[in-house]
Amino acid sequence: MVVEVVDAREHALTRLIDEAEALRRSDLAGCAALLDEAAALADREHDHEHRGRLEGIRGGLCLDRGDLLGAITGYQLSRMAWLAAGRSLEAREAMLGRTDVMLAAGEYADVILVVQRILTGIEQGSAVDEELATRLHLTAHQQLGSAHAATGDLASAVRHFDLSDDLARRLGDRYEVARIALRRGQVLVADGLVHRAIELLCDARREALAVGATRLAAAAVVPIAEALAAAGSPVSAMVLLERVGPELTELGGGLAERDRALAEAQLGVGLAEEAYERGRAARDAFWASGRIAACARAELVCAVAAQRLGRTDLARHALTAAEQLATECGDVVVRDEARILLARGAEQRDAAQLILGRLLQDDTATDTTRVRAAILLARATRDPDDAEARIAAASAEVDRLGQPELRLELRMVRARRLQEAGCTKQAAEELRAACEMGHLLVQRPRIGGRHGGLLAEASDQLIDVLLEDGGHGALIEAWQRVSSAKASAFATLRGHALGWQVDEAAVSAADVDSLIDSARRRAGTARPTAPPDLPPVPEGPALELYVSGADVIAFVIREGQVHVRRLPGAGRETARLVAAWQQECHLVSVVGATSATSPSLDALYGQLVLPLQDLLADVGHDAVPVAAHRHLLGVPFDALLDVGGPWHRQLTGAGDPCPLDEADAAGPWSHPEALRVLVLAVPDDQAPAIATEAAMIAATLVRSEIRVGAAATALALARRMRSADVVHVAAHGRFHAGNPLFSALRLGDGWLTAAELVDGRFDMRGRVVVLSACGSGRAADDLQRPIGLAWACLSAGAAGVVASLWPVDDAVTVTLMARFYERIAAGDAPRTALGAARRAVARTHPHPYHWAAFRYFTPGS
Repeated sequence: MVVEVVDAREHALTRLIDEAEALRRSDLAGCAALLDEAAALADREHDHEHRGRLEGIRGGLCLDRGDLLGAITGYQLSRMAWLAAGRSLEAREAMLGRTDVMLAAGEYADVILVVQRILTGIEQGSAVDEELATRLHLTAHQQLGSAHAATGDLASAVRHFDLSDDLARRLGDRYEVARIALRRGQVLVADGLVHRAIELLCDARREALAVGATRLAAAAVVPIAEALAAAGSPVSAMVLLERVGPELTELGGGLAERDRALAEAQLGVGLAEEAYERGRAARDAFWASGRIAACARAELVCAVAAQRLGRTDLARHALTAAEQLATECGDVVVRDEARILLARGAEQRDAAQLILGRLLQDDTATDTTRVRAAILLARATRDPDDAEARIAAASAEVDRLGQPELRLELRMVRARRLQEAGCTKQAAEELRAACEMGHLLVQRPRIGGRHGGLLAEASDQLIDVLLEDGGHGALIEAWQRVSSAKASAFATLRGHALGWQVDEAAVSAADVDSLIDSARRRAGTARPTAPPDLPPVPEGPALELYVSGADVIAFVIREGQVHVRRLPGAGRETARLVAAWQQECHLVSVVGATSATSPSLDALYGQLVLPLQDLLADVGHDAVPVAAHRHLLGVPFDALLDVGGPWHRQLTGAGDPCPLDEADAAGPWSHPEALRVLVLAVPDDQAPAIATEAAMIAATLVRSEIRVGAAATALALARRMRSADVVHVAAHGRFHAGNPLFSALRLGDGWLTAAELVDGRFDMRGRVVVLSACGSGRAADDLQRPIGLAWACLSAGAAGVVASLWPVDDAVTVTLMARFYERIAAGDAPRTALGAARRAVARTHPHPYHWAAFRYFTPGS
C-alpha cells in the first residue's frame, strides 16, 4: 500500500514537472503555478532528482522574468541536488544555467572561461546519457558564440554558432534551432549586416511560433526592429516596437530592451529628446536588474541623445559610464563606440589624441574600430604632413574593409584638412560627394555625429566650408543646402507612418508578422534616392536661421540676394534663453505676470535680431517669414519682428509700418462680405469657451458655416472646406513628441492626426487655416523643421496657418480671435489682422505670454 502511494506521488510529481517544463516556453505564470504545486509534493531530504529538475526549471523561469538573483539561486540549488543524487552530467547542465545568467548580466569574459571549463569536464567524464551530453555541448557552444560576439571575436562566434546549430538539427530540436538563429541575428545586427540579419531573425520567429514558443517569438521582435531601423526604416521599427509592448511584458527585461531599441530608432529620425527619455528608462530598468552589458548599451544611447541635445556634460558622464561598464564585462563593441564618441566630443585635440592613441594600441579592438580611430586621429593631428600620412594609411584600410561608413568619415577628415589648408573649393567637392552617400549607409545612430548622424554632420560641415569660401555662388549654395535639409527632414517620418495609430494597442502575433512583412518589403525594395534638388533663391524678404554647433547662421534674403551672417555662440546662448522663456511661460500661467516685459525674449531679440539690424531695419512691415531651426522653433518671431510691437523700435532706422504690398492684399480679403468661413468647434466641460469662440465668428462674418460637437467631423472638414476661404478649428489638441506626425486635433468623431492631414484627403490649397488648439504650432526642438499640425496643414496646401506655440488662457484666446476676425471683416489680410489682434490683447494683457503665442505660418516659414 505504501509503495502504491509513493508511486502515485512520484507519478504526479513527474507529471507536474514535465508540464511546467513545457509551459516555460509559452506561459510563465502557468509554469510558476505548477512548480509551486510540485514543490509541495517533493521530498526535500530524499528526492534529489526531482528537486534537481524542479529547481533547474525554476532557475530558467526566474531568468526569463529578469530575476537574475533568483535564477542564480535556482540553478545552484539544482546543481546541489544533482550532485547529491550522483548525477554529474545534470549538475554540469545546472552550471550552464548559471553561465546563461552570467551571459544575461553581460559578464562575457567570465562566461568564456567558465563554459570552457565545463566543456572540459564533460569531455573528460564518462557520459552515460549521450543525448544529454550532446545537449550540453549545444548549450555551451551557443553561449560561447554569444560571448565571443560581444567581445568582438566574430570568427570564433560564427564557429561556435555553427557547431551549436548543427547539434540542434541532429537532435531535431526546432526550439534550439530558432534560439540559435535569434542569437546569430543579433550578432549580425551589431555587425551591420542588417539585411541578412532580418532574414535570419524572421526565420527564427517563424520557427519559434511553429513550435509554440511564443515568448521566444516575441523576443525576436526587438532585434528585427533594430535591423529594420539600421536598414533605413526607423519609423517602421518604431511602429513595431510601440505595438509589440504587450507581447514583451512577460519577458524579463523585454520592455527595457524594447525601450532601448526604440530610443535608437528615434535617434535615427532625429527625435533626440524622446530618445533620451526612453534610453534613460531602459538604463534604469537594466541597472535595477543587474544587467551590466545592457546597461552600458543604454548609457551609450543616452549619451548620443544628450550630445544631440547639446548637453555635453551629461553626454560625457554617460559615455564614461558606458565605457567602464562595457570594459568590465568585456563588451568591446560598446566599449570602443564609447571611446570613439568620447574622442569625437573632446574639446581639446590633445585629449582626443590621447583617447585615440590608447584605442589604436588596444589589441582587443576590432579592425573597424582601429580604422575609425586612425581616421579621427588624422583629424586631430596638428602636423599637416603627419595628418596626410595617416589619411593615406587609413585610406588603404578603408579600401580593404569596404564599409561606406568608413569612406564617409574619411572624406569628412580629408575635407577638414583641406579646409584648414585654405582649399575650400576642394573641401566642398569632398563633402558634396559625402552628402550623396546616404543610400549606402547602414543607419546606426549611435556612431553618428552631433545631431543627425554622420550624414547630417557632413552636411553641416559642407555648409560651414561654403560660408568660409564666401563667394556669391558659395553663399547661395549654403542657403540652398540649409533650406533643402529642412525641406527633406520630414521624409523619413512620413514615408512609413501610414497605418500607425497614435496609441499603443495590443495586437496578435499575426498582426505583428504583418507589420514585419510590410516593413521588410519596404526595406528590401528601397531604391537609392537622388539628393533633393537645391531650391531657387526667392525674391524675399525672408529670414532663415540655422543652428550649427555653438553658432547660429542667419540668411537674410532680399531682392533675390542672399546675405549671410554668423552669430558666434548664439546657438548655445539661445538654447538657454528658450528654456528660460518656457519656464517663464509656465510661471506666468500658474501665478500670473509680475511685469509687462520678458527678460528672456528681450535677450533673444538681442541675440537673433539686433545683429541683423542693418539688413532688416528698412524692410518696412512685418511680413518677413522666418524659417527657424531646432530649439529656435519655439521662438515667437512674428511678435519679435512685429513693427507695432515693443521690440521693433530698437532697430536703427526702423520706420512706421508700411502699407501691405499688392500680393498680401490680393485674394478674398479685400471683399470681406463675401468671405466664406468653415468653423469646426468641439467644446466640452474643460473648454466651454470654444462654443463662445464659434458664436463670435458667426456673428462677425455672416457667411460662416458653423459645425459644433458631433457635427465637427474629419469628413465634414474634408468635404466642406472646398467651398471655404478660411477654415477655423477650435478643439483640444495634443503634440506628440515621439513622432510629431501623430500630433492631433480632437474632432467630433475622434482624433485627427497630422499624418492623416497629409494623406491626400484634405485639399487645403489656397486656404487659410486657423488652429485654435493647444500645441497646434509646437514642434520638437531637435528636428530640422517644425513638423506638427501647422506644418501638416501647409503640406496639405494651406496658404497660411494661424497656430500657437504654447497653451494660452481660453478667455484670452477668445479675445485674440475676436480681434483677429474683426480685422478680417474690416478687410485686413490674415498676417496683418493677427498682428493687430496681438497688439490689442497686449494693451490689456501686456506680458508676451498672453499675446505672442500665435504665429502666422506660411510655406516660407
